Amino acid sequence: MKPVIVGITGNEKEMPVMSGLVFDAVSRSLSDGVKEVGGIPIILPVGTPNLAKAYVDMIDKLILSGGQNVDPTYYGEDKLVDSDDYSPERDAFEFALVKEALKQGKPIFAVCRGMQLLNVALGGTLNQDVDNHWQKDLEGTAHEVVVAKDSRVGSLVSSGVRINSFHHQSVKKLAPGLVATARDPRDGTIEAYESTQNLPVLGIQWHPELLLEKRDSKRIFNYLVHQL
Repeated sequence: MKPVIVGITGNEKEMPVMSGLVFDAVSRSLSDGVKEVGGIPIILPVGTPNLAKAYVDMIDKLILSGGQNVDPTYYGEDKLVDSDDYSPERDAFEFALVKEALKQGKPIFAVCRGMQLLNVALGGTLNQDVDNHWQKDLEGTAHEVVVAKDSRVGSLVSSGVRINSFHHQSVKKLAPGLVATARDPRDGTIEAYESTQNLPVLGIQWHPELLLEKRDSKRIFNYLVHQL
């Protein structure tokens, strides 16, 4: 069988800080999650929108990874938070990747920022600042999640399972054609969505790649590589 190539969007990190040396970066855990279920991950470094077609041509599936805030001008709002955690180049590149992946019918798995960006790309909006959704430690979990039974997420994740939480923004208005399939029971924050129009997209707000020891997380990656 032809191996499944999964492109993972990268970020840019200056390492060491203030050194002037910028590296292409992505969570190793995302790559591990893909490899553990038999997929082949490749990192897509931040580029210009005109490169999107060439990148999507060479992959079978796309993961939109976590990272910066999405610029609110894309959903018709001014910036309401005092933050410089934005990347105009990354936004433009990833919006182009989404457009091309949808055009080619290639599945998109969107994690955290990726979930937010995909929602905006499809016509939704975001809450620019949310409280109590950033846990202190990288390891471990923060709260439970309530999952819709008759959903793709419901076939992968048990309702009531504990998940992690590392986000300052969240989905506000869902894009047309998307439905929320998991929520934070504390405040109703949308933790997962999927398409009602048979688009091959799945958005998850938490980071399953940081919980690979859990059976639910492995199911998510197996679904991405072999079914989505």
